[in-house]
Amino acid sequence: MLDPVTLLATATAVFNGLKKAVEVGREAEDVFGQLGKWAGAVADLQEWIRTEEENANKPPPLFKKLVFTKSATAEAFDTYAAKIKVAQMEEEIRHMFTLGELWWLGKDGYNEFIMMRRKIKEQREKMVYDQIRRRKKLVRMSADGIFIAVVLGTAGIILWHIVAFIIEKSQ
Repeated sequence: MLDPVTLLATATAVFNGLKKAVEVGREAEDVFGQLGKWAGAVADLQEWIRTEEENANKPPPLFKKLVFTKSATAEAFDTYAAKIKVAQMEEEIRHMFTLGELWWLGKDGYNEFIMMRRKIKEQREKMVYDQIRRRKKLVRMSADGIFIAVVLGTAGIILWHIVAFIIEKSQ
């Protein structure tokens, strides 16, 4: 996976391309295409940040040598700078929608976009949690099935030995 500096540079380059497309009055499809590319680059950056935060809370493997490529200060600066820069770009895009070059979309267009984004994020989050629940259910059902098979198998073996013992004693 890439580092935050590279991911931020990608997002910034795409954002600058978006600004140029808006400035020269490109068609809506071109502008939205650039917005989509920018959103993808930002999503990659945010995923990196989220992954780093999750990994920071996990204990490292017991026998793995710990190697850090940057100082804690440098890593914190990179992450913080990325968060701030993304927030600034989002604010500039909001301004483009509501007051600036994309005024033809208007505030209603921007609000609709935000609502759609929120709905999509919620749907995806629900899908992830549903998948986690289904996996847990499968594991639990598999464990229950194995337990029942072991119990029934053991009971069958014991019953077979009892029947064999009774037949042997009756002869």
